[in-house]
Amino acid sequence: MAESGAGIVVGLCGLSVAMLLVAGHYWREMIRRRQLRRMNHHDCWEVMRHRR
Repeated sequence: MAESGAGIVVGLCGLSVAMLLVAGHYWREMIRRRQLRRMNHHDCWEVMRHRR
């Protein structure tokens, strides 16, 4: 019974580490997308002017 309890604890630790890694990856991608959007910002009038 103690071995299965240790296995559960190790498994939960592994899942929590994986959850933190996924959350960090999502956060970095969100920041990267926001920065790219700011770099590629055009005013509406400028975009409409070049549509010809």
